[in-house]
Amino acid sequence: MSERFNVLVVDDNPANRLTLRALLARLRGCEVMEAESGEATLLLTLEQDCHLILLDVHMPGMDGFETARHLQMTERTRNIPIVFITAVFMSDEFIGRGYALGAVDYLVKPLDDNLLLNRVRQYQYLHEREMALERRTRDLLAANNQLQEALNRLHLAQDKLVQSEKLAALGAIVAAVAHELNTPIGNCMTVASALEDQVGDFEKVLAQGPALKRSQLSDYLSNCHTALQLMMRGLHRAADLVANFKQVAVDHTSSQRRSFDLRETVGGVVALMKTSLRKSPYQIELAIPDGLHMDSYPGPLDQIISNLINNSVLHGFQGRDHGQMRLQASLEGASHVRLHYSDDGCGMSEEVRTHVFDPFFTTRLGKGGSGLGMNICYNLVTGLLGGSIEARAMPDGGSAFLIVLPLVAPPSS
Repeated sequence: MSERFNVLVVDDNPANRLTLRALLARLRGCEVMEAESGEATLLLTLEQDCHLILLDVHMPGMDGFETARHLQMTERTRNIPIVFITAVFMSDEFIGRGYALGAVDYLVKPLDDNLLLNRVRQYQYLHEREMALERRTRDLLAANNQLQEALNRLHLAQDKLVQSEKLAALGAIVAAVAHELNTPIGNCMTVASALEDQVGDFEKVLAQGPALKRSQLSDYLSNCHTALQLMMRGLHRAADLVANFKQVAVDHTSSQRRSFDLRETVGGVVALMKTSLRKSPYQIELAIPDGLHMDSYPGPLDQIISNLINNSVLHGFQGRDHGQMRLQASLEGASHVRLHYSDDGCGMSEEVRTHVFDPFFTTRLGKGGSGLGMNICYNLVTGLLGGSIEARAMPDGGSAFLIVLPLVAPPSS
């Protein structure tokens, strides 16, 4: 849209056009264009931006009414304000016909200069308002695009941080499982080494002569049986750790939906977390009844439990030589499950409780905390899992989180 206010003067009399041009020159920012006929008007309005038309009604050939009718037929020119100029008496029928063809006003010759200028100023003011609105709209759109780009970059950065949080949590579990596997595997290697020595001794006894005492064979078989029991016990322990870790790892790094038993799934991740806390003074108590079956997303649920436990260890028990965590579950009505997690740590202030789910909020600024752990929990619970989560301060100290989840998660969008 043109910044200037373009007025088209249409009159078959050159003297009238000259008079109007001289008069409109008094208006700052007003650009005057001329046309001597209706046909010339239609051509000019298709080529130039026009914001107001002062149109003589009585012209040879195509008169003002016919010109206005053609202007109404074209989308480009349909909304241009038209002020009819006439030297004849205006009947109601005459005026009504003009308004029907898009006229916004009438002026009668001989023209009153002040009246004409006031009319044009009104439409110039409306044009300037429209231009200002258009500029403001463009600025708002540009600002909105910039904000959208910034938001997209923020979402991308947040996704990367969330993925980092997942991998960091999984890395801690991997380290704990690897450390825990050392014990059963080390025991198996010790037993296998001792059994290897006994096999060597037995082979020497056989090589010394044909006679083999019954007691020697009985002792050898007894020792083999004991060694095999010890190795099987250690290998079963290692196999259970690996199987448990495999399921937790698959769930932890994906958001696959499946049916599962709540106690079994949560128990798996809690067992692994217990492994990582074995040499710490902190204990986890699990109180989830059997038979709570869910059709939901075990991976995000595992991540929530891991974050809550890590939050207690890093924040609630900081500087303490003891700590107790408890996770219990029960049915909430017929369609939901209620998870209550609590610890007996130092608790939360009201300010921390208010902002605990805010993104990038952390009480360990500059100490490695990203401030995304509890925000991830909130987004997973209220988004993918379709539930609610609430932070509470315990009356006797410590913190608690109440999570209510549907047994059947809502469809993913």
